[in-house]
Amino acid sequence: MSESEKNRDKIVSDNISEVGAQKSSADNETILSRVSEEPAKIITSSGHRHHHSSKSGKSRKRHHRSKRKKIIKKVLLIVGIILLLAAIITAGSIAVLYHTGKNEMKPDKVKIEAPKNVETVDDGRYIYYKNGKYKYKDDIINMMFLGIDRNNGLGTDGIGANGQADVIAIAAIDSAKSKVTIINVPRDIITDVKVFSSSGGYSGTEKMQIALSFAYGDGGDTSCVNTMSAVRSLFYNVPISSYFALKMEGVPELNDSIGGVDVTSPETISIFEKGQKYHLDGEDALLFVQRRDMESVNANLKRNERQKVYLNSFISKFINQTKSDIGVPINVFNASKPYSFTNLNANRITYLATEFILNKKMAIQMKSVPVTVEKQGNNAANYVKEEQFYELFLDVFYEKVK
Repeated sequence: MSESEKNRDKIVSDNISEVGAQKSSADNETILSRVSEEPAKIITSSGHRHHHSSKSGKSRKRHHRSKRKKIIKKVLLIVGIILLLAAIITAGSIAVLYHTGKNEMKPDKVKIEAPKNVETVDDGRYIYYKNGKYKYKDDIINMMFLGIDRNNGLGTDGIGANGQADVIAIAAIDSAKSKVTIINVPRDIITDVKVFSSSGGYSGTEKMQIALSFAYGDGGDTSCVNTMSAVRSLFYNVPISSYFALKMEGVPELNDSIGGVDVTSPETISIFEKGQKYHLDGEDALLFVQRRDMESVNANLKRNERQKVYLNSFISKFINQTKSDIGVPINVFNASKPYSFTNLNANRITYLATEFILNKKMAIQMKSVPVTVEKQGNNAANYVKEEQFYELFLDVFYEKVK
């Protein structure tokens, strides 16, 4: 474990403990207030009453008052201990989920590839490129996001009829630098895709649009895994173990779960005009991220620009709302659940949520895989500009060292 990772984990653990302690303190103050207001209700539960006017009666009253104070102190002490234990257990549970989730999302081993003219050492942990030495960022965690168009398959039954990945993005979470880089992967990139027969048998790999990788699966988790494999291959086998896929018809509900999103349209299309600001609710959000001009060979790249604008606005609003209301991620998760596939579990979700909640300086960058565009028949074909892409790859996943 690197020194920066140890420092980061200590900060997270301290913050989790502080949240638990603050909750315990607040709960104690509430209990103290309630007990102070109604001490008689606690002490006189037996129903006994005394009516004496003699000195001995006064003495007994002082004795009862003294006894009351002692009982109140005992009650408050017991309540305080219970609340403190509850806070410690809660904070401890969150800490365990956080560290378990982080470990689950980090790879056991790294074996990163490189272009033919690039020298690699230690399974790609170190790379020599243009007289510079680069080291893979051990703290970085990568996740894949997909937007699925279920109405767009390969025109066959079974395997191949389960839609395409219209939106593909990689989120590189660099907690050491408090930065998340979201890399858009154009759906029309031509790359190696694993192909399966209609019965599910593996047939090898073929060069095709990366969006079609989702079609070779069950339309759910196996499709996500196949797309993740294609993306990893494109990204020089960089570790990616987690995915979240959303059917495009779920965009309206996801959008409305945070009260809609504000955008400025980068182009004129459908009801949107270039440079105009819009607050997107319901179906308008789906229209903004899905519509494209089928007559243009650059239609998907233009749509990608709108998707980046929308995603940046959505994520920023989501993070800001989550910092003031911990229930926001639950609302978003519940809205997306009927339309999504994911291998995220409680551990991984706790890690991701904690990173964004505690790290108030987390910055978001949006990038795209650079491509050239060609038209092949009725379809667009994108080819990666390898040198530019590799330098983007190094900038995101590596750091220059001496």
